[in-house]
Order: sequence, then C-alpha cells, then structure tokens
Amino acid sequence: MPSRTFSIFCNQCTEFILRYRKEGSGSLIRIYVKQILEPEYFKQFKNKKLKSETPRLNCPQCLQRVGIAVIHEPGKRPAYRMIKGTFIKKES
Repeated sequence: MPSRTFSIFCNQCTEFILRYRKEGSGSLIRIYVKQILEPEYFKQFKNKKLKSETPRLNCPQCLQRVGIAVIHEPGKRPAYRMIKGTFIKKES
C-alpha cells in the first residue's frame, strides 16, 4: 500500500499542528516522529531513544494536548500516541 500524507489540525481551534506521511492502512493511532514532514522542528527528535527527550505534542495556539510521547518498542522508534477526539486529519 502506498503512503498517504495527512495534515493534522487541532479539533478545538482548527490550528495546523503538523503534516505526516502515513504508511499502510488503518486508523491514525500513532505518529512516528521520523515521518513528520512539517514543521522542521521535529526532525531533531527523530533519533531520540527516551520519551523524555521528545517534546509534548500540543496545539501551538490553544495548547490542547493532542498526542503523548512514547517509544514504540519494535525498533525503539520515537512516536506520539494520538489522543482520540483532539485532532482533525485531512488527507493532502
């Protein structure tokens, strides 16, 4: 299955949060830091091995928490577990 690109917005204030390249099918449950395309700010965290080294995923405008930092065990990849109902995704 080819990859798809999603823009993620805050559900509360509709502010843009990030653009993400999703591979495979299924729901958007987890976002891997390595596959975040925008903003560039996240690229510096793609090789972190501790969740405490990964910043919180909050809306930049209203500061609502959208994701929780995790280290996904197979491969120890930094990721965010998305909080259902806090974001809107639009395929771009």
